Amino acid sequence: MIPLFTCDAIERFLREKLSKVELLSQDGTEKPVNIYQMNLPQPRAQEMNPRMEDENGNEIAQCDPQDDEPLEDDGYSRNEARTIFPAIVVRPIKFTGGGEREFWGMLTVTLVFGAFDESPECAEGVKQLWTLMERCRQLFEKERILESKYKINLPIHCELYDESVRPFWFAEMTTEWHIRTQVQEYGIGEDFRQGYGR
Repeated sequence: MIPLFTCDAIERFLREKLSKVELLSQDGTEKPVNIYQMNLPQPRAQEMNPRMEDENGNEIAQCDPQDDEPLEDDGYSRNEARTIFPAIVVRPIKFTGGGEREFWGMLTVTLVFGAFDESPECAEGVKQLWTLMERCRQLFEKERILESKYKINLPIHCELYDESVRPFWFAEMTTEWHIRTQVQEYGIGEDFRQGYGR
């Protein structure tokens, strides 16, 4: 079982368990949680909104044109940010395999939690992060084995990132997973180099 299969299992588990969870955004609407593997989606190239008219030639009011402009150079626009966040990114960062006679390896997987909050108090974004992290922590502690194959190693570590990328807010949960590894057994007197150019 390779590390990516573990990430697939974590993603499936979170999609199922968080499918009905919606978080209150700064505009007062409820937002579902998006789950991604490895990274957030890339920002799209922004285009100008075409002028739209009704049948009498009157301009139809559209959203604020600034909503489609990147908040930072080559970054997300407000409209993209409202679509992507709140989000969880499942990412494997380290794998340690077993020794010669070990049957288990340890995979470190980070869950990066992201929120978008432009409010002056900047409280909702941080609340969203901690709400999601706490919910995930409880889920993992309740179901410690996923799909009868992947066992989480407790404790779980959580950390809030600094404010340097506001109005985007990020936090990280670090988890460790026991993974069954393939072990090659050799008989007494058997040459382990067999098949490797010998």
